[in-house]
Amino acid sequence: MKNFFVYALLLAFAVGCASSGRKAAKTTAKSAQRANAEDSEYDKESVVTAKSKFLDNGTSTRVFLELDIKRLYGETAPVGKFTSQFTVGYVLLADYGSKDVLLRANVPLAAETVQSRGKLLVVPFDLAKPANVPNAVLFIEVSDLSTGQKTVHDAPLRFAANKISDRFAVFGRDGKLPLMRNYAYLNDTVQIRNLSGTEKTLYGFRYNHEFEPAFSPMAVSARSPKKTLSIDSSFRVRTNVPLVLDQAKLYYFVEDTSDVYGISLLGVDGRFPRYTRPEQLTKPLVYVSTNDEVKELEKPREPKKTLDKYWLRLATGNQQTARRTIRAYYRRVETANRWFTTYKEGWKTDMGMVYVVFGPPNKVVRSKDKEVWTYTQSANFSEINFNFVKRPNQFAEEQYELIRYVEYEPIWYPTVEEWRTGVVGR
Repeated sequence: MKNFFVYALLLAFAVGCASSGRKAAKTTAKSAQRANAEDSEYDKESVVTAKSKFLDNGTSTRVFLELDIKRLYGETAPVGKFTSQFTVGYVLLADYGSKDVLLRANVPLAAETVQSRGKLLVVPFDLAKPANVPNAVLFIEVSDLSTGQKTVHDAPLRFAANKISDRFAVFGRDGKLPLMRNYAYLNDTVQIRNLSGTEKTLYGFRYNHEFEPAFSPMAVSARSPKKTLSIDSSFRVRTNVPLVLDQAKLYYFVEDTSDVYGISLLGVDGRFPRYTRPEQLTKPLVYVSTNDEVKELEKPREPKKTLDKYWLRLATGNQQTARRTIRAYYRRVETANRWFTTYKEGWKTDMGMVYVVFGPPNKVVRSKDKEVWTYTQSANFSEINFNFVKRPNQFAEEQYELIRYVEYEPIWYPTVEEWRTGVVGR
């Protein structure tokens, strides 16, 4: 009975968890630089979270800003509430930390331009390309006039448009908005297109490969991943033509077979970023399990019972502790999948690993090719930094690799032990 109770809890969690006449927002270079010292946007409980996508539009760049504004959930007219109660302004700087302001403006918000996508809102706008500037950093400030809260979202821009992802993107079925994530659901219909509707034939490839989870932060001599992947199947696809994702594999699209960079898209099941099946739920436990436990979880005769047994053993039979820890752990896994999925599931990435074990960082500081996460006020340490270096590959331009040190060991194992003893979920 206990085993059934714990698995039922896992399943239940996985299924259910989860301007006119107004003062314009003043986004300054100073506020943009200060954004790097604000609380982490990776916190699932943040009031406003933002993602962005950029596409070349000739002499300008089209920005698609996707906003998740929790206080607008359930509103009968969220677009109207947003356009009347929020402002959006931006500053374009030459680089992170630069005082060289290339462009500053406010985004006109109107019901005709702001679009809703489920609970999310998408704000498209164009910004002129600065002359003789190949790269820059855009800081967007979203201000809630009714509460006084502000959110600053930053992202690097590339104006040269040399790569296919600068010009083309995966759009939804109707071709109106690009996907703001690197995954799409099985049997979804998507389109690859650019802003001008160019007709073009692309080469498509499918990879059926199980990518490994991230190595621990102390694994300074970790074995190298495979340098080549076997192509499962190939095909051709026309831009602007609907494409149905019929397989749970990694899709990869290029203009020419010799291209170094392309557009990747991971096909996932309909519950992603949540997990519901035992074989899915067991894999992320690699970060808090012993080698023997991992082997036991990988080859069970009865996956559900093995998973139940695992959690009950860690909780020394206490169902309340198991319930609390399960919810906390798989909430982290879900959020990691939502934020960090690239060519593999988010929890498997270096950022996803750190997020699952340590949670949202207290502070995030970015530079052109680096992101630093700072954690403070823990029982195991006063302050710790995780440095991620941008290392693009053919499947993911936003691929970040953790700089590993053996010195992480004294803070890694005590934190893992807190998961194993149910401390984290309290």
